[in-house]
Amino acid sequence: MKTSIRQKRTRPMAGLDDLRRVSRTPPGPDGAAGSGGRGSSPGPVSSAGVDTVRQLARRRELFLALGLMLAMTGLFIGGRLLWDERYYVPDEGLGYALGLVGGSMMLLAMGYALFKRVRRLRNLGFMHHWLRLHIFFGIAGPVLVVLHSTFRIGSLNGAVALFSMLLVFVSGIMGRYLYSKIHYGLSGQKGRVDEMRESLAQAGQGIHTPQLDAFTEAVMSHPPGLLWAWWDLMSFGWRSRWVGFRLRRRMRRQLSAQARAEGWPAVQLRQRRRAYRRQLRDYLQTLRKVALFSAYERFFAFWRHAHVPFLVLLFISGVVHVIAVHIY
Repeated sequence: MKTSIRQKRTRPMAGLDDLRRVSRTPPGPDGAAGSGGRGSSPGPVSSAGVDTVRQLARRRELFLALGLMLAMTGLFIGGRLLWDERYYVPDEGLGYALGLVGGSMMLLAMGYALFKRVRRLRNLGFMHHWLRLHIFFGIAGPVLVVLHSTFRIGSLNGAVALFSMLLVFVSGIMGRYLYSKIHYGLSGQKGRVDEMRESLAQAGQGIHTPQLDAFTEAVMSHPPGLLWAWWDLMSFGWRSRWVGFRLRRRMRRQLSAQARAEGWPAVQLRQRRRAYRRQLRDYLQTLRKVALFSAYERFFAFWRHAHVPFLVLLFISGVVHVIAVHIY
């Protein structure tokens, strides 16, 4: 029994052998992968599948998440330094209205969780609209509540409510980023592993070598668990850069040798090198999304369970704060 469990944990992702059979082309006489003879180079590859995988969380999603957190931090610090009580107070007039509208927005944002858990509501067909409203209310609501607080901690119940709201705000930004890693935009359509494997096979046509195959198998063979997922996430960047550097250096030497043997002009040699670098870059980018897909799935599942207690804490502290304000 122990042997079977160990084998299961270290087994490569299903379909890796099929992926290599689809994407690998016979090696040329010089030992490099290619579809032709010594003068072969990476041929044109269909970009439809690769473009589909690229829709999963582009770099701008990370910049957006960091930008939102920095904007909220800047708002609180700037307001703390520049605020004057002559503008408004939180318990009446404009300040009270900001708190009321912001709190209502966050309460409506919680309605998305209700729609997800009630099957009849979930099957109505407009969950992606609720998700957009959930994200908008989850950003605009905390901003209005921070303005309502006049950038002060205040009473104990107000401080607990404010920090609970900021905790939910940061957690929500992290959840949106993880969601974008395994879904195509905000449409609610989740990425499928079989589609990504096909895209990876298309991206690797004509450039496979034993080193690249070994790296592909290594990054797609990972045990379950959050710690292994974190290791995959942290280590893929420098590992892929090292493999890419070695492969580019090897291919540069091989192409230079072919150019001398076959009398290529300098323009043709540069074109071959650019084509190989471009295809290798596309392959490694696609491999990153495919190999880390299961890691982001595990992180997203953990986040969904961790986010609920934050929402409960925010709801309770918000109700206590409202009651305390109106009583005292």
